[in-house]
Amino acid sequence: MTVRVFKLVTGEQLISKTTDTSEGYKLDKPAEIQLQQTDKGVGVGIAPYMPYASGDVLLHRTAIVSEGLPEVHMENEYSRVFGSGIQLTTVNSLIR
Repeated sequence: MTVRVFKLVTGEQLISKTTDTSEGYKLDKPAEIQLQQTDKGVGVGIAPYMPYASGDVLLHRTAIVSEGLPEVHMENEYSRVFGSGIQLTTVNSLIR
């Protein structure tokens, strides 16, 4: 399973663990990425996407404008809130 971010035709932005299917992506624990105004400028928050859906959510390819891999900090936040809690690191953070 790969964590991906999506921009949908509706303007929503999602982050989720994904599995490729012939119709699109199967999303496991999808979350919506929300921009929030803070005292220091714009911040990012994540909230459950379709929290009342039972099981995986199918995201059809026709609903996607663009997709990509999340940067490490965003994937770590998603993992902390919705996943295993395991944090990824970069090579630069290991060098002192």
